[in-house]
Amino acid sequence: MIKLKIGPKVYYRKTTGEVIYITSQVESPWAVETTKEDDMGFYPQLKGYDPAQVDVLKLEFDKYTEDFTRAKSYWVNPDTGKLEFAYVDTGESKPDYQAPLTEQVSDLKARQDSTEAALLALMDTTTTT
Repeated sequence: MIKLKIGPKVYYRKTTGEVIYITSQVESPWAVETTKEDDMGFYPQLKGYDPAQVDVLKLEFDKYTEDFTRAKSYWVNPDTGKLEFAYVDTGESKPDYQAPLTEQVSDLKARQDSTEAALLALMDTTTTT
């Protein structure tokens, strides 16, 4: 039997980005994808909220698992609709939110690979002349 993998959903206030609730990810042959309306009627943490004031960010299965573990806090940036994390408690009233470290590392690796390829191409052209 094939197991269906459903990633977590992050429910947050549209205006402030405050995370209200994150559903668990599910891996099961009986897993069923639910709608925002289903979840708001099912999860006690979401009951009482005006659905028009709440938005949801669907994540891929295992997406940001390490970031959630390492982060001190997180929110959804209302301007971008992207999840951001604070990894260090600065003691300030507003945490220093940033893109997920897993994405930052992936971007740096891609840039490093590109730089290395450019350097190798440059070395190749200078040694063949």
